[in-house]
Amino acid sequence: MRPTIVLLSPLSDHRELVARLRHAGSYCEGPIFDRLERGEDVFGVDVSGDVLDEFEEEEIAEISERLGEFGAVLLEYPTASAVRELLTETVRGMRGLLDTNHGELVEFADVLSRFRIDPSWDWRVTPAE
Repeated sequence: MRPTIVLLSPLSDHRELVARLRHAGSYCEGPIFDRLERGEDVFGVDVSGDVLDEFEEEEIAEISERLGEFGAVLLEYPTASAVRELLTETVRGMRGLLDTNHGELVEFADVLSRFRIDPSWDWRVTPAE
């Protein structure tokens, strides 16, 4: 399986996020993952929210505290640079959290800020101490 992230957004923004993803390239629905093609890059997109079954109660409580009622999108991506470009386009101006699947929940605005400060930021790599 390729690397994944989870996009968590308040229900008020969730539909818009899903719509942006569907318009971010060539999009077709699939049995498990939908397929989003952007140039040479292919993403798997799951908008069912089933990924939340993998979250612990404490994580759900923290996210609910920060966002209220929320929806989730599981995004499978080919490379960090490809997903950076996609996120830069799709989460701008939206409220939500990026679950990096590496122990961080990062506000969308902070994700975009990190991309501006360090265009090569890769949440999968632990910084040297």
